[in-house]
Amino acid sequence: MGHRGNSGSAPENTAASFARARAAGADMIETDVRLTADGELFLFHDETGFRTTNVAQVYPLRAGDPITSFTAGELRQLDCGAYFDAQYTGEPVLFLADLPEAVGFDLGINLEIKAPASSPGVEQALASMLADHDDWMRLRETRPVTVSSFDPAAVGKAADCNLQAWQLVDADPDALLLDGLDPRTAGVVANHLCLTDDGAAAVRAAGLGLWVYTVNAPAHSAKVLALGVDAVITDYPENLRTVVGGSREQSLLPLAG
Repeated sequence: MGHRGNSGSAPENTAASFARARAAGADMIETDVRLTADGELFLFHDETGFRTTNVAQVYPLRAGDPITSFTAGELRQLDCGAYFDAQYTGEPVLFLADLPEAVGFDLGINLEIKAPASSPGVEQALASMLADHDDWMRLRETRPVTVSSFDPAAVGKAADCNLQAWQLVDADPDALLLDGLDPRTAGVVANHLCLTDDGAAAVRAAGLGLWVYTVNAPAHSAKVLALGVDAVITDYPENLRTVVGGSREQSLLPLAG
């Protein structure tokens, strides 16, 4: 699963990054979802635009403001590519409605809800988009589309909306942690540095799926693959594809819905 696309090789959460993940043989991509000030869903990781956009040049008095305080029209004035490399100058902020086309309709997608308190109503807006937008309906007919969050309340709200919801955790998923999950949770997305053999076994015993993030070193890839995880989130999907072998069609996760 390409982390923010192919973020080791292209500017994160952009159409270019998703295209490169697809070309690299990723089965799925992971991206971050927020709401604009006027209620449009867009893809962005950071709390502000300072690191990955030219917001300081376009809106110098607002460079440190929350990215969710900008309207969709204002975000469309920003460049999301030049910070990474000059060849990507002009890459725009990508909006959720445009994501299926950006991945070519043949990759699964994991949508991480970022800081839901700063995007009130994001779960319901996300559910409406996935259920009613033609491109999303087309994608979901053949590819897995999931929602994840570190926020348990957001996971629960996503489940309320009949979305396949995964809980992100930054600790070994032991029995105590798992007992506290919403019972509708489909699986756990664990920090690979925290995951132990016992934690992986506990997830399996609970009947949950198990993904790990963000695995880039070959030694770490070998470790998590030995644990039998269902998916590995990585900044370099081309490297992981070389390790696991096969084609996208052979390995795509059977998680439709």
